[in-house]
Amino acid sequence: MHSGSIVKQATATARRAALIALLGAAAVVGAFLAERAYFQEQIRTATERLVKANRAADLILLADERLTMSANMAAATGEKRWIDRYEAEIPVISGAIMEAVALAPPPVADRFDAETRAANDRLLLLERQSLAAVERGDTDRARAILDGPAYAANKRILSAGTNRFVNSMIAAIDEERAAVQRHAAIIVSLVLLLSLSGAAILWRLFNATLADSETALLEAEQKIQTLATNDILTGLANRSSLREGLDAAIGRADRGGTKLALLMIDLDRFKPINDRHGHLIGDLVLKTVAQRMSRILRRGEIRARYGGDEFVAVIEYAADDTVPRTVSRRLIEELSEPMDFEGLSVQIGASVGFAVYPSDARNEEDLIRKADIALFRAKQDGRGTVRMYDSTMVADIDAWAKAEDELRDAIIAGEIVPYFQPLIDLGSGELRGFEVLSRWQHPTRGLVQPADFIPLAESSGQIGPLSMSILRSACEAALTLPNELPIAINIAPQQIQDEWLAPGILAVLNETGFPPSRLEVELTEHALVADLASAKRVISSLKSVGIKIALDDFGTGYSSLCYLSELPFDKIKIDRSFIKRLHEREESAKIVNAIVGLGRSLGVPTIAEGVETEREAAFLREIGCPVAQGFLYSTPVPASELPKLLASFSIATEKRAVAQRGGESRRALRPVASAASAR
Repeated sequence: MHSGSIVKQATATARRAALIALLGAAAVVGAFLAERAYFQEQIRTATERLVKANRAADLILLADERLTMSANMAAATGEKRWIDRYEAEIPVISGAIMEAVALAPPPVADRFDAETRAANDRLLLLERQSLAAVERGDTDRARAILDGPAYAANKRILSAGTNRFVNSMIAAIDEERAAVQRHAAIIVSLVLLLSLSGAAILWRLFNATLADSETALLEAEQKIQTLATNDILTGLANRSSLREGLDAAIGRADRGGTKLALLMIDLDRFKPINDRHGHLIGDLVLKTVAQRMSRILRRGEIRARYGGDEFVAVIEYAADDTVPRTVSRRLIEELSEPMDFEGLSVQIGASVGFAVYPSDARNEEDLIRKADIALFRAKQDGRGTVRMYDSTMVADIDAWAKAEDELRDAIIAGEIVPYFQPLIDLGSGELRGFEVLSRWQHPTRGLVQPADFIPLAESSGQIGPLSMSILRSACEAALTLPNELPIAINIAPQQIQDEWLAPGILAVLNETGFPPSRLEVELTEHALVADLASAKRVISSLKSVGIKIALDDFGTGYSSLCYLSELPFDKIKIDRSFIKRLHEREESAKIVNAIVGLGRSLGVPTIAEGVETEREAAFLREIGCPVAQGFLYSTPVPASELPKLLASFSIATEKRAVAQRGGESRRALRPVASAASAR
C-alpha cells in the first residue's frame, strides 16, 4: 500500500475516531450536566419545603401559645379584649396547620391531621367553653377548664404532634434526597459503563494507527485519578491525596530548609445542625466550609477533608512559628460566620490543633497523629480555640481519658449528688428557696467540688446525663420541702444546643412528680452567646409549662442588657464578684445598686450571690435587693441535712415573731451560725 493511501486511511480513521470521541464526550458531558441540574433542583426544592415546614411548625406552636395566653388572661381578668385577641389568633393557627398539611407527604399529613389538628380542635373547644364562662362572669369555671387535665393533655398532644411532624418531614426529605442520589448513581453508572465500553472498542479498532488516542486516554486516566483522590462532596483532597501531597511538601521543606504546619480542624456545633435540619443541610454546611477555607489559604496550599466534620490544611512557611497560629485563628473566625441556605440561617464554629515539621514530627504519619492530639487538647480547653502540639499532651490525654471513664461510672453509680444552698429574703429573713449545686462523693478523694469535674463533664459530652441525674435527685429530695419553696438548677452552655434539653427536664419532672412551677432554670450569658436562637427555643418551651428562667452571673458579659430586652427572664442573679468587692471598690457598689434598680424597673427580682458578711447584707437590704444567698446564711448542704436546716430557719422565724410582738428591736437573727465557720 502506498504511503499516501496509508496517510489518507490513517487521517480518515483519525477523523472518524475524533468524531466518535467528540460525540461520546458530548453525550457524557450532557448526561452529567443534566444529572447535576436535576440533582441541584431536587435539593433546592427539598430545602425550600423543609424550611417552610419548620416555619409552619414554629407558627403553630407560637399561635397556640398566644391562644393559651389570651384564654388564660381572659379567665384571670374577665376582660373582653383578651377574647378579641383570642379570636384574632384562630385564623393564624388554622392557616399554619393547613400549610403544614399541604407541605407533607400523604402519610405524614394524615397522621398530622389526625393528631395535631384534632388536638387543636379540642383545645379550641375547651378554650371557647372557658371564654363562654368568662362572658357569663363565671371566671372560676373558666379557670377550671384551662387548668383541667384534658386541656393540659391536648396541649402536650399538639406540641408532640408538631415536633413529630417536623421530624417526619426531615425523614421524608432525607428519603427523597436518597432516592435522587440513587437515581443519580444509576445514571452515572450507566454513563460510565457506556463510556468505558466505547473507549474499549475505540482502543481495539484504532490502537495500531492512532498515536494521539493514547495521549487522550492518558489524559482521561489522569482525570479519573483526580476524581479518585478528591472528596466528592466538597471537592477537597481526600485522605489518599492528602498523604501524597504531604509527602511532597515534606520533601520541599527538607530541600529548602523550611517548615510546614499541619492544621487539624474540627467543626463545633455541626452535629446538632445535622440532627435538627437533616443531612441535606449538613452537606451544604460542609461545602460552605470548603469554600471558606479556600478564602483563607494561599493558592497551592493543601486543604483536605479528613473525614466527617474534620478538615486538614497544610501551611508551608520559612521560620516564623506565629504563622500557623494566625492562619488557624483566621480560619476559626471565617467558619464562625453565619451560613444562609434558602432562608435558613445556621452557625457553627471550629477548633484547631496543629503540629510543625520538623520540630514536632519527622514523617507524615507522626505529624498527623500529633496534630490530632493538639486538636483534642483544643476541644478540651473550650470550643473555638487553637492549640499547638507539645510533648506533655500525650500523658494529659491518657489521664483525661481515665478521668472521663471515672466520671461516667460515678454518674451511673449516683456518686455525684445534689447540695442545697438556701435563698434568703433580705427583708424578713425567711427562706425563699434553694439553689441546687453538685458534689462528687468520691470513694477515695472524698468530697470533690464542682470546679474539679464540671469542666470534664462539659468537654467529654457528659454534662447532659450529669445534669439530668442531679435534677432527678434534687427533685426527689425537694418533694419533702414545703410546697412554696422552689429549687434552682444551672444549665451549661453546651446543653442549650441540645434539642432534647427541654423534653428531658419535663421527663424528669413527670417521673419524680415535682411541680414545674417550683423549678427555676439558671442560664449564664455564655449560654446565650453560644446560640441565642436555641436559647430562645429552650426558654419558650420551659416557660410554657410554668418553669421559671433566671439570668445567672449578670454583669460579667458584654451584652447582658441586650438579652434582658430580648428574653423573658423571671429573675436576675448578681454575680458574686461584685458582692465580694462591694466595700473594696466604689464602682462595685454602684454597679450592684444599678442592677437592683434595673431589675426593679423591669419588674424582675434580683438575687445577690456570695453574701458572706452582715455588712454586705445590710447594704443590699438598704438598696432594696430582695433576696440573697451565701455563706452568711449557710454553706451548701446535702439532702440529708435539709430537715435540720429547715428547722433552724423555722426557729429563727419564730423568735423574730416573738420579738416583734414584744416590741423588741434587734437585728435579724442569723439562722445558721456555724455555717460560715464551716467554709
